[in-house]
Amino acid sequence: MLNNILHLVLFIIFSTCSSTLLWRIETSPPSYIFGTIHIPYNLVWPYVSKEIRQAFMSSTHFYAEIDVKNDAFWDDFLLCLVNRSKRIERSTNSATRGELLDVYLLVEARRLNKTVGSLESAEYHCEQDGWRYNLTTWIIMLDYIKNRMKNARFSIDDIKHYVNESIINDYICNEIDSKYMKILFITNDEIRRIDQRDEQISRNIHRLLYYSNNNRYFFAIGAGHMLGKRQNLIVQLKKFGYKITRICTYQNHIKKKFGCKKKINMKNCLKRKAFVKQ
Repeated sequence: MLNNILHLVLFIIFSTCSSTLLWRIETSPPSYIFGTIHIPYNLVWPYVSKEIRQAFMSSTHFYAEIDVKNDAFWDDFLLCLVNRSKRIERSTNSATRGELLDVYLLVEARRLNKTVGSLESAEYHCEQDGWRYNLTTWIIMLDYIKNRMKNARFSIDDIKHYVNESIINDYICNEIDSKYMKILFITNDEIRRIDQRDEQISRNIHRLLYYSNNNRYFFAIGAGHMLGKRQNLIVQLKKFGYKITRICTYQNHIKKKFGCKKKINMKNCLKRKAFVKQ
């Protein structure tokens, strides 16, 4: 017996993990917030961690900032613009089609028969952005966006004016951080607006969770909403008393493929793997 025990060598291996853009809301059952990036999904989704995929697949309800696949959203948006401008024009085109990461998740959620919804209303965006252009210009712009997303895939050339390849690489490597905020939001007005949106989105998430009947929510929201040393979405949600945990992952093959930086061990993120040698 002792001889057999002596032939057993226990190796404890510590693996360094990296933080993902996935946060778990510690409800029962748990719900998740996933930080997205508004680029074609095929550039990033194949490389997201298994933890993100599992959280998405296990969810019963999927909510994005806006449900761009819902005809009613665009109808309400244009109707709001019409009321503001006192005109009766409106677009009759179909809803937006596209391959952006957020849109891809909306399509997949519907294909998997999940309940799908929006965290922000058409009226809110109408009130916030409607003043920027007149109604005719808005209709032309929306028609262009709809047709562009319906008839063609977005390439890196379409988005390089606001997202460069290094940002995509950082996203895949889970290295999106506060510097990303400086790219997205430059002026004080832009920062003020995202703070307002974070407060509103947090209230809508709280409402859904408060009245949840054992629903498992997966919220897909632009990563910028969870970042920055400010009253971001995670901070706002914690004000309602929620415990929120940032999820970690191990993806050595991804690190090697994209040259990801070596991460510092995160608290409660260090796992042990025991191997028995006989």
